[in-house]
Amino acid sequence: MKKIRSLALTALALGALTGCVDTAGTVVTTDHRTGESIIVEDSTRVRDRVQLVDLKYDEINGFQRAHFSIASTKLGRLYMDYRVVWFDESGRELDPQSRTYKTVILEGRDVTTITSVANRPTAVASKLRIRETRSSQ
Repeated sequence: MKKIRSLALTALALGALTGCVDTAGTVVTTDHRTGESIIVEDSTRVRDRVQLVDLKYDEINGFQRAHFSIASTKLGRLYMDYRVVWFDESGRELDPQSRTYKTVILEGRDVTTITSVANRPTAVASKLRIRETRSSQ
């Protein structure tokens, strides 16, 4: 009975560990009123593979627009997921259900720009979250 309990606990622990996915990545938060940006790198793996090289923002038809240029620091192909969310003056996320992760493929040492337009004219801040999906062999 003790052996069965031990095996069951071991299987449960392994199952829990297998189900865990590292979703940490890099987060870039920008206040479009002041121009202040904060970069938080939650994952050293993502930080070592992808860097923010430029950030620009402007307005189009009364809606804020952000341009995040990211660069691969590796020679191989990288598959990254990204999500841009927008916030109003009180810090509330605008339409959180409508913003899903999208995939971008970065070739070795390539630079690409992710552009996002706010979903409401009341948006004053944006947040880009990048996480690694997988890397090529």
